Amino acid sequence: MTTPVSQLATAALDTLHGARSLPPEEAIAKLRDFLESINTTVPDSPRLAEASDALMILVSQLEREGSATDDEWQHAIGTMLSLANETSLFKGPDLAC
Repeated sequence: MTTPVSQLATAALDTLHGARSLPPEEAIAKLRDFLESINTTVPDSPRLAEASDALMILVSQLEREGSATDDEWQHAIGTMLSLANETSLFKGPDLAC
């Protein structure tokens, strides 16, 4: 069973990888649409906020410069991958006593 945040993180990774191969204008549109869906579909959490911030920074860079460095793309991808891994590890019931 996956959590909504885990599903979102996986979708974000797919979106990021797909957007990376697009021209900047199309990548911006795709990433902006995804960011808007995050803000309306999933409850906020500190880790999700961090991942969303990384996406917003990437979009801002694309809008300002018309491109983003590999490091900027990797930061956004890595942050989302971390969120996906974290949420998939902790998807089960709390077993603490």
